[in-house]
Amino acid sequence: MCKKILAALFCGVLGLSFLIFNIFSKQLSGDNHENRLLTGLPQVLQSAPGELFDNLNNFIADNSPFRYQLVELNANVNYLLFGQVQNDQVLAGKDGWLFYKDGPDAARPVANYQGLPDTFDTEEELAAAAASLERLSAALAEQGCTLVLDLTPSKDRVYREYMPDGYPIVNEDNRTDRLAAYLQANTGVPVSWQYPAIRARALTDPAQPLYFKTDTHWNRAGALMGLDGALAAAGLETVPFGDYHIAENGAQTGDLANVAALYTILPADTDYAAANYADLYEQDPRTVGVLGDSFSEYYMDYLSQRFAASWRDTYENALSPAFAEAPGCDILILQVTERKLDTLLALLAQF
Repeated sequence: MCKKILAALFCGVLGLSFLIFNIFSKQLSGDNHENRLLTGLPQVLQSAPGELFDNLNNFIADNSPFRYQLVELNANVNYLLFGQVQNDQVLAGKDGWLFYKDGPDAARPVANYQGLPDTFDTEEELAAAAASLERLSAALAEQGCTLVLDLTPSKDRVYREYMPDGYPIVNEDNRTDRLAAYLQANTGVPVSWQYPAIRARALTDPAQPLYFKTDTHWNRAGALMGLDGALAAAGLETVPFGDYHIAENGAQTGDLANVAALYTILPADTDYAAANYADLYEQDPRTVGVLGDSFSEYYMDYLSQRFAASWRDTYENALSPAFAEAPGCDILILQVTERKLDTLLALLAQF
């Protein structure tokens, strides 16, 4: 009898919570800030017999009333009281900084930051990458297109002083340093690796952020240093960074703050950009194409101001032997951030 009463009370509380949530749902946020797809009813209905109960349990957990509010509350309490982040993809740094820890298709970002030897490419892998890059460059050159490989440094190395304790740097030269040095020494392809310059700028001018505190990406000031490096590698003129008038350029909630459900307690990140960029360069009649990841999105405002035409696509979507036969640009920037090196080497293997 007691069990029946408890079961009835549980069902009543559950039903009441759904009713209350439906009444106030317009006033409560239902946005999914998690970097994953939540379990939906179609997934439950289409479940194989052996997966039905697991999918049903996931559906109830993902769609429970007040779920987002409870997830947010739990995340805020753990961060404010213990300095911890309840998400496998986010690492809580010092002074409100967040860093990317791991995720789908990521080449072990923290291990790469530390320079662990087991992240290094072998001589055979480096030689194969160099040969493939040369073949890609040659194929593009036949179409009148100059290739630049543009490797983007991760925020954790640029702002290492804000990384949490417990992740010591084992080797100063990490996987990306070694790959860049090898390709620069063993190919004729322009390779831009701006980590030393960006790190030096971050140290000498700490009042001017180059990356967002609560986002994986650089801001448009940091992106400008990356773009200038790529254009200089292609033989184009660039002005000293001090000639740019860096000004505030809006603000945004960081992707790491969103994923970690800390978007209500961490302030929005201010963006910075060169307000006088167009005044410093004459219009270039060429077309610049960019195959990159999300970091290259921060290039496009600048490219549109300097060149007659510019376009962007992702390398996962576009980079192929067929693309190399008709690139549709005079200069191609192949931009790849450190955590995507595995993807880069896999795509180069096509050539």
